[in-house]
Amino acid sequence: MKHRAFAAALAACLLLAGCGGEPSSAPAGSDGPAALETVDDRLTYVSRSPISIGFGAEGDAGFYYTDMSEDYSHGNIHFIDKESHQDVILCSNPGCAHDTDACPAYLGNRRPELAWTGGKVVLFYQGMDTDETKVLPHIDVMNPDGSDRHKVCDLEANQEYNGGVAASGDSLYFLLSTYEANGYSTELVRLNLTSGSLVTVCKVEKTTFLMGVACGQLIVKHFGMPEGESQLSDISEQRHILTAIDPTTGAKSTVAEWKQDEGWEVIADDKLFLFSMPNDVLHLTVRDLATGEENEYDLGIEVEEPKNIVNQTYHNGTLLFDLLSGYTEEDELISKYLAFTPETQDLREIKLCDPVRGYPILIEGELGDGVILQVPQYSGTDISSFERDRLVYCSWEDYLNSRLPE
Repeated sequence: MKHRAFAAALAACLLLAGCGGEPSSAPAGSDGPAALETVDDRLTYVSRSPISIGFGAEGDAGFYYTDMSEDYSHGNIHFIDKESHQDVILCSNPGCAHDTDACPAYLGNRRPELAWTGGKVVLFYQGMDTDETKVLPHIDVMNPDGSDRHKVCDLEANQEYNGGVAASGDSLYFLLSTYEANGYSTELVRLNLTSGSLVTVCKVEKTTFLMGVACGQLIVKHFGMPEGESQLSDISEQRHILTAIDPTTGAKSTVAEWKQDEGWEVIADDKLFLFSMPNDVLHLTVRDLATGEENEYDLGIEVEEPKNIVNQTYHNGTLLFDLLSGYTEEDELISKYLAFTPETQDLREIKLCDPVRGYPILIEGELGDGVILQVPQYSGTDISSFERDRLVYCSWEDYLNSRLPE
């Protein structure tokens, strides 16, 4: 009965817009969080998430993404037009079958990750080492129409880029790990997309992720030990340390720190959005990193073990997150995909989900006033009937109201 009562209380809460109540505000001051100095106004975060660049990105005229052909024999670069929302392969050659190197959108049997910056499409290839083929990890760049695709940088065979990427003009910033016989090291690097030069900005901890950009600085997170400890006896004591890095000098400053499972963060709009669960109630702290001002929101949702947040993102002033809280009487995990807009304090549940697996349908990227969703396709009603994922344009209003386009 406890789980049933919890679910009923949560459902009742979600029917109320703005159930979080009025926020409290803590002005910046000598005792408050320090403000970040703005370094590079052009710096943007071009990754889908801190652990993945993603397979698609919005450009000036539409959304670019990579996908496999219908028979999975090869990959292609696709383009969804911003005005018509028409999805086409990025090739204007008449009669092209898009299945050979003659096609500018042909990717062979590889599916690189994709980003957009400075009016260019950027492709990130992981390395490949098989009995038949050895390919170094590398980065390509091409024009918006698919022309002039060329390699700008080869990485070493023992190197790989890690997740997040930021950009400013011709410069790409990402974490690069180098593996040796006795372990590996990680550094923040800057790649010039015109010259191909690759330089180290600074060394970072091995367990570091590029989380986003704020005030023209790179925001990274790494995991650390409690002060004075050399190893963990309890994973709950592991520290999450958020750091700002000046992209020009590599200078570092600590932004925030918390224990494992005490906070779940999003970096966007020069703000740190930090979820927490004090006294088993969902809470949000919003810190303006440019001023140090903080606002606090109690969202009014009681939480139970395992008390976790995943898939957290930010779009159009709204935080989206998957709240894992409690178990059903059948010991199944209770998961609610929620949207909270701090400015209006509107809180609602997004009920778009995979009809077979029950996973929330997540936003893959933005396109104009709407979003691109990855929608699974099935021929039947069980997992064995899965066919493929399709990218679908959806208006922002329809998405918030759990409606897919017709």
